[in-house]
Amino acid sequence: MTVSNSSISNSELHNTALPVLTGRRIFAACLWALLWLILIDISLSALFVMPDSPLEQPSKLQKFFDHGRSVESKFRRMVGTDQESTAKIAYAGWLVEESIDQQPKAPSSPGRILVAAYGQSFTYNICKALNSLDPRFELRLKGGPAATLSHSHAFYKIDSQHQRADVVVLGILASSLPYMMAPTISTINFEGAVPYTYPLYSLKNEHLSAQDPIIHSLEELRIALWSKPAVWNEYLAMLRTTPTYNSWIFESDWFDYSSLARLVRRSIGQKHVYDATARYWNPNGFTNTDGILDVANALIADFAADVKAKGQIPYVLLIQDKGYKNHLALAFESQLKQLDIPYLSTHTIAPSTNARNFVDDGHFTADATMKIAQVFHADILKKLQKN
Repeated sequence: MTVSNSSISNSELHNTALPVLTGRRIFAACLWALLWLILIDISLSALFVMPDSPLEQPSKLQKFFDHGRSVESKFRRMVGTDQESTAKIAYAGWLVEESIDQQPKAPSSPGRILVAAYGQSFTYNICKALNSLDPRFELRLKGGPAATLSHSHAFYKIDSQHQRADVVVLGILASSLPYMMAPTISTINFEGAVPYTYPLYSLKNEHLSAQDPIIHSLEELRIALWSKPAVWNEYLAMLRTTPTYNSWIFESDWFDYSSLARLVRRSIGQKHVYDATARYWNPNGFTNTDGILDVANALIADFAADVKAKGQIPYVLLIQDKGYKNHLALAFESQLKQLDIPYLSTHTIAPSTNARNFVDDGHFTADATMKIAQVFHADILKKLQKN
């Protein structure tokens, strides 16, 4: 009887010995995988290396592979040993008096109205729209990138002795509110890290208490980074006591030298941003974790009392950026009404749940900004007439 070829083939296949997965083979495979990862990493680092000068604009891919750099490493790249090796953004937001102040300190002539505003780009945009709507309104704008309430409050305190504005505006941005739990926005704002600092406020026996941020200016930061590591370490020690600090995303280490490792840190950094924000906010509104709302309400009340004592009109802008609904109003409206502090919440004019009110970078569209400014304008005129 003839045995079919197919039977012989199947039998041979079943009897063929499969390669044994030994520890040696696994080790060799891992070694090859590691070698390829190293080669890919070296290639990416060589192809998309950041420009030597922080003054030079990197490409989109260079920025993509650099986003996961630690905050400390970002600062060291941003702030060089002199002005020529320091990025322009590093100068923003420091709470120092400008040696040359070119902004108006009082209305330029009778009939003009000076508005002094403390906040961030959202506040600036609304005030600039106010000025374009009615040129009688002159502007004095002080703030920093993504500035939080405590920064704006501190900037007002420093600047108040230099201005005789008719209306003094405090701009509170919803997404920036949790930043006030550290003396820098960069413990949370990992990818958009900027180095300026501000006092860390708390309540002691129902009174505001300000903790010094240790580093107060760009020059002090430059010295701490490049000449006096003891000062930088003291600053880090202070940050480690704050609830939004994560040493793994803030402090420099060998991950900063690897493109692939920076991608890993970026993903962990985004998780940290989510966790730190969720500590103080959820889809129903802000929570009073760590007493953040108590401190915020105390800062608003202190600002308004100080402005009123100078015979000026305080005005609080509650800026609800994308996704924050009416949450600043829920947090602060009760006290604002109780203390008779003029305010405007943007959610009634440009709802944060409507994506058409925002541009790609998260700011309001020009149309939405102008609508807010129109209501702001009408309300200020009423307050001035009443005053």
